[in-house]
Amino acid sequence: MNLKKRALARTAVVFGGVALSVIAATGGAQAYTSDGTSPASTGCADDGTTVESAPMTNSVGTHGTIELRHSLTCHTAWARLTLKNPQGACGNASAGYACSVATVTRNNDGRTYSCTITQGQTQCYTPQVYDKGMASYATGYMDSVSGEMQIRTAAY
Repeated sequence: MNLKKRALARTAVVFGGVALSVIAATGGAQAYTSDGTSPASTGCADDGTTVESAPMTNSVGTHGTIELRHSLTCHTAWARLTLKNPQGACGNASAGYACSVATVTRNNDGRTYSCTITQGQTQCYTPQVYDKGMASYATGYMDSVSGEMQIRTAAY
């Protein structure tokens, strides 16, 4: 019986050491299981609400909206960018413009995910970040004949 307890204690020490090594190797960053997952496929989008938003505006007018979406049930956040008009040719040298991009960033560790609106589309949403007890924000970028725009929402 005593031999079994020693073996169990040694196993716990070994696994504990491995766990500490992993934490040290990642700089103490915590991995959250919902990080990088789709809000739609996980069901988190079902109760998702827009908690912050900002218009994509320049001197010509408003071209779209960047939103920070949040699920209270899943404790996650993601960004959604919606353009007023379909994205024109973008993403290569012949197009001359970069494609529109939305990004969500978790404040405490800088974890970031993004999505790109390609030609003909009007919307994209990013993978989500876990944010219980933390804050996140969304940024939107657009490049068009009327100029470049980069907008950030307030953190929530």
